Amino acid sequence: MLKGVLSCGLSLLLLSSCEKTQTNLAPEASVNQATDSLKSVLAFQSYGLNGNGIADNTAALQKLVNESSEIYLKGGTYIINQTINLKSGLKIYGEPTTVIKAGNQMSGTLSSNGRYFFAGSTDQIVISGITFKQSDMAYQWSDWNNSCIYLLNCKNTLIEGIFFDFKVPYATNGMEAVWISGTGSTNNTIKNNNINTLGIKYAENGADGTIVHSNILNNAYSNAITANGNHPSDYITNCQIVNNTIKNAGRMGIEDWGNTNGALIKWNKVYGSGKDPNQAIDGIAISAVGSNVSVIGNHISDSQIYAIEVRGNYGVTVTHNTMTNNPASTGIILNYTFPIPQFVSGVTRAMVGYNKIEKSDIGIHIFGDYEANVKILRNTVNNSITKAISIESGSPSYLLDLEGNRTNYTIPASRERYALFSYTKFDPGAANQVINSTADSLIYA
Repeated sequence: MLKGVLSCGLSLLLLSSCEKTQTNLAPEASVNQATDSLKSVLAFQSYGLNGNGIADNTAALQKLVNESSEIYLKGGTYIINQTINLKSGLKIYGEPTTVIKAGNQMSGTLSSNGRYFFAGSTDQIVISGITFKQSDMAYQWSDWNNSCIYLLNCKNTLIEGIFFDFKVPYATNGMEAVWISGTGSTNNTIKNNNINTLGIKYAENGADGTIVHSNILNNAYSNAITANGNHPSDYITNCQIVNNTIKNAGRMGIEDWGNTNGALIKWNKVYGSGKDPNQAIDGIAISAVGSNVSVIGNHISDSQIYAIEVRGNYGVTVTHNTMTNNPASTGIILNYTFPIPQFVSGVTRAMVGYNKIEKSDIGIHIFGDYEANVKILRNTVNNSITKAISIESGSPSYLLDLEGNRTNYTIPASRERYALFSYTKFDPGAANQVINSTADSLIYA
């Protein structure tokens, strides 16, 4: 039954009985399954809601949220001028024409952070099938926490089937569609959303276990999908970024940064990063510089700096990715400029295998002064501009096993180029740098 939305007496007028109401409103019901009668159950007049795109619905919508457990918000444009605060257990569903838009008299966190919905220390919220539109007035964004939906210390939230219809220009400061923060946040899901010009901050300040699945992000103002591992002691763990499509991100496509551990970045498609000239210097398609990260089966094109950057030894796996890059960029860089994280004991072997890299300046790059231990297995590098595999390590000790890698050249060289390049700054006998090559091949027309 729609608690706080209607009484049994009202439901008898619209459906056959209170019992039937309860049967039809199971928590897993979606707006597409709702009948016309069910969608009209909500007595809008009793709350003063008006979806005409003119009236201010802030107070009415907040009252409805406070008094309801399930809401089917019928089609219309609902103007709000302040942030709506959500509660545990709330499920709110929209129709294809249901729009929530910020008004021209915004105040509080709606104006300063672009915050339409806020949930703090809540569980089991569902938000589905709504379109969010920006105000006709300018937001006064803060330097941090700008987000349409902001979740702080929340668990088991589902945000699905939302259209974030915004037109935010490329810039270093802007707004996220969804932002999840706090050590109490865990097991939240963001999936099947269509997002224009905003990004997703899937984890920050110790949030764990977020799933970001099958979203489409167009022209994100800066990063499209980001984790900020910025808590000094509580690492972000076990997030999954799977099957998302990213087009023309202003800065990075996916960034898993800082104190993060165990992220899975799989089957994503990144078409263009660093599209803002002011952010192109960081135009990486996937930057996974946490620990124990797996970057698997992603398809990348038109990255400005690197297609894939990972944090070297610390349990990283980079396999079965396909990259067609800007000729000035690097396909895969294993970055050894980071110290070993405090919870990692010793050096853990990295795996870089079965990747296909087209038209990069450098195909696979080992770089930095910390010790490298890598298996480089059965990768294919086609028409690299300068180096197919480049090893530039300042560590006095490393072990690199190369096996079954294939370098193909089908176009003439425009400059000196290498299938395998190695550099050391140490005198003979002063270092123990080992490269084993087994069944690697160079093929050229």
